Amino acid sequence: MVSHMFSIPDYKNNLYHLDAGKKVLNSDYDLIKGNYVHKSAIVDWDNITIGVENIFCPMAIIGASAQHKYYESSGKIHIGNKNVFSEFCLISRPTLMSKKTTIADGNYFMSNSVIHHDCKIENDTIICSNVSIAGNVRLMNGVYLGQNSSVHQFQIIGSYSILGMNSCVTKKSNILPGRKFVGVPCRDIGQNQLGLNRNNISKEHLIQEVSRFKRLKTQMEKTLEFINK
Repeated sequence: MVSHMFSIPDYKNNLYHLDAGKKVLNSDYDLIKGNYVHKSAIVDWDNITIGVENIFCPMAIIGASAQHKYYESSGKIHIGNKNVFSEFCLISRPTLMSKKTTIADGNYFMSNSVIHHDCKIENDTIICSNVSIAGNVRLMNGVYLGQNSSVHQFQIIGSYSILGMNSCVTKKSNILPGRKFVGVPCRDIGQNQLGLNRNNISKEHLIQEVSRFKRLKTQMEKTLEFINK
């Protein structure tokens, strides 16, 4: 499996890095707790736990209040290592439903992507521009969500699956690992062979991820039943 699809440069004494002759980070970034934070980024340091080598781009908002009509923000956002939060990306705090919004390692959030309360994002996902993920969603490893796509609350998105641009995961969608989905509501159009190859996913590993997906799906359904009582 390939971990972290981008690399964090060695900044040494400054925050400059040249990539094909273009500055990726510049002096508008501060080094805070081992992370690279643009001066305009809004980070609620009191309500997050965080690893190192994360990049917070201009106007990224990390720790926004949970957008829920009945539940207030409660708990913290837990962020791992080497994630990129692009311009105007928004990550919301959790509610008392779980008291935890989790971003693991190596995830890439493009501009204007929105991750609502109580979500769990595993490792090495790519969230394209204008993606909206509703509350209590879990993205398993290696998920790719195309531009302008959206995900209904209390959903599980299977490992190494891809959701095409402008597609919608509805309440009844079943997003199995290693598959391709497009449309509104989204439909399965075949195996995501490119994604599986890029991540060096064997048939045995995929079978394990499908089993894990089914367990997580069952747990989520039980949680939803309890909440609705």
